[in-house]
Amino acid sequence: MRKNIMRLFVAAMLTVIMACCFSVTSYAASASLWFTDPTVQVGSNVSVTVDVKGDDIGGYEMHLSFDTAYLDFLSASGGSNFSYQSNSPGVLRVVDYMSSGSSAKMSFTLTFKTKKTGTTRINPSGYVFSDGGGTPITPYAVGYSEIKIIPVPQASSDATLKGLTMSGGTLSPAFSANVYNYTANVDFSVTSVAVTALKNHNGASVYVSGTESLAVGENTVTITVTAENGAKQNYYIKVTRGKNPLSTDVFLTVGEGKRGEVSKTISGDIVPRGFEATTITLNGVEVGAVKYADNAKPAVYLLGSDTVNAGLYYVDAANMTASPIEYLGPAVSSLLVLDINTAEIPEGYEIGTFSVNGAQREVLVPSRAEEPNHCLVYAIGSAGTKQLYMYDPIEKSFQRYSFAEMGEPETTEEETETTSPETEPETPEITESQEKETQPTEKSEGGFGMFVWILIIIGALIVILGGIALIMGFRQS
Repeated sequence: MRKNIMRLFVAAMLTVIMACCFSVTSYAASASLWFTDPTVQVGSNVSVTVDVKGDDIGGYEMHLSFDTAYLDFLSASGGSNFSYQSNSPGVLRVVDYMSSGSSAKMSFTLTFKTKKTGTTRINPSGYVFSDGGGTPITPYAVGYSEIKIIPVPQASSDATLKGLTMSGGTLSPAFSANVYNYTANVDFSVTSVAVTALKNHNGASVYVSGTESLAVGENTVTITVTAENGAKQNYYIKVTRGKNPLSTDVFLTVGEGKRGEVSKTISGDIVPRGFEATTITLNGVEVGAVKYADNAKPAVYLLGSDTVNAGLYYVDAANMTASPIEYLGPAVSSLLVLDINTAEIPEGYEIGTFSVNGAQREVLVPSRAEEPNHCLVYAIGSAGTKQLYMYDPIEKSFQRYSFAEMGEPETTEEETETTSPETEPETPEITESQEKETQPTEKSEGGFGMFVWILIIIGALIVILGGIALIMGFRQS
């Protein structure tokens, strides 16, 4: 009997223990509901992520409410079995479940369009969670989403500077954000400046123009500040570049529509060989010049400009015009072309124009030649003396003409025997065939004389030998 009682007691205890164990197992699953809390500008879209978290999540169903005065529902997305309904304004029903098994988290995303500024919520108004076996789970934490809708920031209208400096000169007046016009002076040697402009607002932009290729006199540098909202403000610097220290305010015309300013002096290192420094007066101003000879045109130095290259130019003081001194040929062996001097024109030539190295020049061409095939130029060679040079348009080369000095012919045997075509006497020309015909005659006359002398000598020898033979014969007899 006692054994039966003990058996019943043990069985009862086991039953209680097993019941307790099954009870703990059935309530081990848990769940919680989490929402993100975004901040967004009014008028833009906002997304809210919702997470269902737990140890054994198999599915959920819930209702969510939101304020339509702040939000317009756009869309929702979740897992493969996710679905949603919006049967009434401001209320969403969402459902999702696992096809098999369970997960530690199931998520979905809601997207809204914000309508006005302020703070609004998305609240779960009803919900059911289940585990992987379909058993309901009571959540231990349920949250909500709080959305902050802020105004769109207004773009800044600040188009001012907080600092402005310029290299090579000092601004006048001193910089002030509300002062938009400045002046500055720079030396002639300054051809460009660097401007540093500091914007007052980070969202603004700055553009600077007019800092390069400064002309002598006034130049305008413009600093344009563009604000974040597109508003613009210009700052101006009037930069005055000083005159060239060699400036004379005397100008010569160089070709059509081109003028160059005459320099006060000419640097000694650019005086051409054979030239000497001198001075001339142009428009009442004494300027430096160079000249090859007293009767030659002087040359002055013209300061460079946009239309005229700096360099030495021959001067026509009466007409206030100039023409550049030019070099022909390679730089090492170049010829410095001189101005034509009519007192030194060689016989048989006259002043005319001829294409030399592709450019029409005033040179000396053969007289009365309709189409000259060469020309002469006066130039200074490597010896530094003025000489005549003949230009060959076919070879495009220069050769020294047959005058050692200007106007003085060289006394060579070849030049003495050669006469110009105009002064040659009218003598018949001997052709090559005629020369061949005359040559045998001269040779035959010379050969006949030699033959006669040979006969005489042979005859004399015969007579002598004959005499000797007779004498020898008399002695023997």
